[in-house]
Amino acid sequence: MREKFWVIKGHAAVRRVLSRCVRCRRAHGKVIEQLMADLPPNRVESGKPPFYCTAVNLFGPFFIKRGRALMKHWRVIFTCLNMRAIHLEVASNLTSDSFISAFRRFLGRRGQVKMVRCDCGTNIMGSRKILDSSYEFLAGNKVRNELLRCGVEFIFNPPGASHFGGAWEQLIGTVRRVLDIVLGTEQLDNEGLCTLFCEVEATVNSRPITVVTSDSRDPVPLKPNKLLNMGDSPVGCDIAIGGHSKQRWKQVQHMAEQFWARWKREYLLGLQQRQKWFKERRNVRVGDVVLMAKENEARCHWPLVRVVQTKVGKDGLVRTVTVRREGKKYTRLLSKLVLFLEEETDLMGVTER
Repeated sequence: MREKFWVIKGHAAVRRVLSRCVRCRRAHGKVIEQLMADLPPNRVESGKPPFYCTAVNLFGPFFIKRGRALMKHWRVIFTCLNMRAIHLEVASNLTSDSFISAFRRFLGRRGQVKMVRCDCGTNIMGSRKILDSSYEFLAGNKVRNELLRCGVEFIFNPPGASHFGGAWEQLIGTVRRVLDIVLGTEQLDNEGLCTLFCEVEATVNSRPITVVTSDSRDPVPLKPNKLLNMGDSPVGCDIAIGGHSKQRWKQVQHMAEQFWARWKREYLLGLQQRQKWFKERRNVRVGDVVLMAKENEARCHWPLVRVVQTKVGKDGLVRTVTVRREGKKYTRLLSKLVLFLEEETDLMGVTER
């Protein structure tokens, strides 16, 4: 055609036809993208106690010696969403009871937690159901209101949304790297493993979370242990250290205020830049037909499902939807779906090559 005719906007017309081709969408359609959301408020609030807003995840297993046998143990990592500190606990198995025991030990050592973010692990989901049933059991008790008032809010990520938990998934890799260096191929007993993890926790919490420069005149970089232990002397602190408790209290208060001031000035500003998903896209709507991606299946076997519910964020954009397949409902992230047919599309206008 181009050898004989000059078609005005011909390239755009061809692309428009190909974009409406059913076979092309199934074979080459890209997963749905949406503008990257802003950071949640619990990531940018300063002045809160450590682990006030926490993320939790399990990793492992680790083998320990018990006599001549080797036993599996898992590790529960709690990550402070504000100051990036970690807390490690042992879980003897992947049951809800084991996770609840580890969570209660964490609360006993770190204090009350307002909110916990986590993925949709079956043991964590079961723990939430157990805690909810405990509150219902205490419905007639006088302490019920107090328990509910001090309860912890669980926020679960959509299934398969690993990038929702990047703030704590990355620290699992950091812990593993330290363990590979320290542990090697040695086999430890339960006491040795607990001691090792306490040392790993202290090492990871001593890492800098701000930029490390080569200029000796620059202040010491911020570290989570600086606030957890108050062991480092603050730069430019002019409060004299005395023997009175009032003077020590003032120094600790000054160190905490200085930490959060530098945290907002040096650390928080580095989190604002988006790394991908810069443009706002069309929102997925109820009635849209999408392909549900499956990692272990070929693309031609991905099922066609219909969107029955959307979850709109605070910015008015949809990033999580509920789809129906064979009478069952599934919650899926947009990055796991391929748009096949829009809700307002006329089926007679869709072409098939």
